[in-house]
Amino acid sequence: MRNLALPILPSARVAIAILAILLPTTTPTAAGGAEPKKGTKTPKSETPAPSEGAAGESKTASSPMAVLKKSDGALKKLFARRPPSWSPEADAKRDEMRKIVAGFLDFEELARRSLARHWDGLTAKQRTEFVATLRDLIERSYIKQVHGSPNYDMVFEKETIDGQEADVTATLHSVARGKKVDVAMEYKFLTKDGRWLVYDVITDEQSMLENYRAEFGKIINKESFDALLKRMKRKLEEKE
Repeated sequence: MRNLALPILPSARVAIAILAILLPTTTPTAAGGAEPKKGTKTPKSETPAPSEGAAGESKTASSPMAVLKKSDGALKKLFARRPPSWSPEADAKRDEMRKIVAGFLDFEELARRSLARHWDGLTAKQRTEFVATLRDLIERSYIKQVHGSPNYDMVFEKETIDGQEADVTATLHSVARGKKVDVAMEYKFLTKDGRWLVYDVITDEQSMLENYRAEFGKIINKESFDALLKRMKRKLEEKE
């Protein structure tokens, strides 16, 4: 892995996945439901996605799918604003994007799980520094990749809740190089302090978290945690 490419997301489809719930969507048309990832445990409850018109009535604030829909709506309004890239308004727009990302993604959980056994050996200061750096990389990657407001169509399909964990399946419809692309996705949630937060996104059986874990572990085992952190910080210093 050269120059720590991973925090700018491991593949095009995984990149799409982490961005998908933040991109503006149109009213979804009927579509076949995406199958949950193999190996997913049987949920205690399953809820199909409601129609757009009934979303506000049938989904509560504690619903994982409602979290995704809320992020969608917020970004839809945000992308309608198109200030010049050099203007103060553009900076404010980027700040709002970061707030939306922080509102649904659990950076600390993602960081802890991506480091696996290495997390336990870190000091409180190292953990804080790693979480902050990973967050900056993901947020900057998001802002860079959504510049120009690409047109994606997101169809939420099913929500499953099992105690403190939940999954939301969806299909992302997009166009790449003039061809239609459909990506099956699954968002993994945990509930913390009464909020549903995403800690992993799976696209066509590929886990963002597992990709991070494999690459981070490779660097730490070959070099050290400090070497990993230095690579991440160097990536942040590169010009966008």
